Amino acid sequence: MSQQANAEEGRIKALLEAWAEAVRRHDIGAILAHHDPEMVMFDLPPPLQCKGIEEYKKTWDLFFRYHKPGAAFDFEELNFTAGRDVAFMAAIMRCGPDSSSNPADKDGFLFRLTVGLRKVDGNWRIAHEHHSVPATD
Repeated sequence: MSQQANAEEGRIKALLEAWAEAVRRHDIGAILAHHDPEMVMFDLPPPLQCKGIEEYKKTWDLFFRYHKPGAAFDFEELNFTAGRDVAFMAAIMRCGPDSSSNPADKDGFLFRLTVGLRKVDGNWRIAHEHHSVPATD
């Protein structure tokens, strides 16, 4: 791997870690800071998808209702690939405790996260988020 690729992966990892830290603090400004205005997200609770930064911002109201500041929102595994102007990341994350309305998740839960990024004016921007859990039936 080239020194340039290592540097880009380091920038992306720092951006994602800062995003997760902002979620733990409930800092909506910092959560949105590196997202593309036209981003798309597929989330765990409805709606099926949200388009644009304003819809994305609204989804945090429900999350913050259950997730307490300082509770886990942590990368358990983090893998990504960066090209020159696009990158993607796949992760297993831990959320909780008490971050869900489901009593079975009172001790926290694992979920999958995929993020698509693109470079705009030299800076990485999150263009796509997809949060998921395995189907149970």
